[in-house]
Amino acid sequence: MKRGRRVPFVLFAVCLVAAMPCAWGQVGLEDVTLEPFVSLEGVKIDALKVGVTLCHIPPWNPANAHTIVVGEAAVPAHLAHGDSLGACSQTCVVPSAVPKTGQTGCWDTDGTPIDCAGTGQDGEYQKGVSVDPRFTDNADGTVKDNLTGLFWLKNANCFGRQTWTNALGNSNTLASGACGLTDGSVAGDWRLPNRKELESLLDLGQYSPALPPGYPFSGVQSYGFWSSSPSAGSPSYAWIVNFYGGFVFYDYKAGTYYVWPVRGGQ
Repeated sequence: MKRGRRVPFVLFAVCLVAAMPCAWGQVGLEDVTLEPFVSLEGVKIDALKVGVTLCHIPPWNPANAHTIVVGEAAVPAHLAHGDSLGACSQTCVVPSAVPKTGQTGCWDTDGTPIDCAGTGQDGEYQKGVSVDPRFTDNADGTVKDNLTGLFWLKNANCFGRQTWTNALGNSNTLASGACGLTDGSVAGDWRLPNRKELESLLDLGQYSPALPPGYPFSGVQSYGFWSSSPSAGSPSYAWIVNFYGGFVFYDYKAGTYYVWPVRGGQ
C-alpha cells in the first residue's frame, strides 16, 4: 500500500518542478532555488517544498536575482531586505560571460594589415557573443545595453572631469530631472561603474571613441573615464578606461577624469 501511494505523489512532483518558472542568473537554471528540505515518509525531497514563491535579490549582487520558495514564516525577513512576492519576471536565457571584442582585422609586427587566416589573432577567431541591436535608446535619458542588461546615462559628459571621490558622489546622487533624465530614478539608483562594466562597452575594432558603430550616446570623450574599482596594489589609485583606443590604466584618485554613471538592469 505504501508503494501504491507514492506513485501519484511522485507524478505530482514531476509536474510541479516542470511548471516552475526559470530565473535569469549567472548560472542559468541552477539559480532556481527551493528551500528548505521537506520529508516524505523519511525521505528528504528538496524539489517538492510547497511554500511562498519570492524573487530573491541578493543585496551584494542585485543582478543575480533568482526565484526561491520559502516557508511562510521566512517571508517577512525576505521582504524586509528587498525581495518581492512572486517569481522573478526575467525570461530563461543562457548568459554569456565574454562579449566579442569587435576586432575583425589582423596586422603584422610592423602594423601592416594582413590576411587573418592562420595568424591566431583575435580577428581570425572573433570569439565571444554579440546582440543586434546592441543598444536601445529609451528616450528618457537612459540607454540599455542589450548584451549586459545594464542601463547607462545617455549623456556621457554630464559632469565633466572630476576627481574619483567626486565621481562616486555625482553618480550616487544622480536622479531623474538631472542630466536629461526623465526615467523616474532617485538618488541611489545610479552608481559609478566598475572596471569590467566600463570595459564591456568597448569595441576594439573602433577608436576615438572605441564604441560599437551606431552607438546612441552623446558626449562620449576620447579620454579616460573613472571606474569605481580601486587598484588593489595601490589603494591611492583607481582604474580608468580610455575610450580613445580602449586601453585600461590606473591613476591617482586626485586626478580628474570623466564620469559615466550606470544602473543595474531591471
